[in-house]
Amino acid sequence: MLQSCLAVLMARRGIYRRYPFFFAYTAFAVAAEITKWFLNSPSSWTYFWFAWGCEAVYVVLGFLAIFEVFNHVFEAFNHLVWFKFLLPVTGAIMLSIAILIPIVHPAVDTVPLLQGMLFLQIAVRCLQLGLFFLIFLLARFFDLDYRQYAFGIAAGFGIAAAGILLGTLARTGGGLKFLIFFQYASSVSYCVAVTVWLASFVRPEPEDPFRDFRHLFTPELFVQHLERYKQEVKGIFRP
Repeated sequence: MLQSCLAVLMARRGIYRRYPFFFAYTAFAVAAEITKWFLNSPSSWTYFWFAWGCEAVYVVLGFLAIFEVFNHVFEAFNHLVWFKFLLPVTGAIMLSIAILIPIVHPAVDTVPLLQGMLFLQIAVRCLQLGLFFLIFLLARFFDLDYRQYAFGIAAGFGIAAAGILLGTLARTGGGLKFLIFFQYASSVSYCVAVTVWLASFVRPEPEDPFRDFRHLFTPELFVQHLERYKQEVKGIFRP
């Protein structure tokens, strides 16, 4: 199992000490899959409630892991006043999108209980995607090193969230005829995410990844960066 290999790799490299919530997420995933295998009856109510209960735990641990990554990467930016508003503003935007989705595309072929679970899934994955894009846009803006483990973790969560969201949207909007796509989109995207995590951790992380970027944390040079990107955007749209 790829997830088991990931847990072992994190333990051997000592990565669990820097990212304890992500390690807890990985360890829980291994335990949950083993338990599902022993239950061995996907059609039973016990399996159904256990699977959705696991999803709830995944959500909590997943968000904690993403916030852990965010705080690790952008710890030095906390003194900027505007920076403190990025997370709540991003969350509000993505939640607004999640609320609009069921209004524009009502669910079909679902009982009320399952409908509520699916729309909760949409809201969660929208929030995760919002955090994923925020992390990488900020990293691009400040020219940070993508070889850090933190970016590998964020990329994996982004891939998983995108696949699960796509499958859920197909299931709610298209009904039972997209049930197979819903199941496989989630599974395949998660396998790709675990592969990304393994590929990230298998190589050594650059020593002190922020050593070349300390100077970017001053307000003056932040303004210079903002001006540079503004000129780049103008160049894209200039005929």
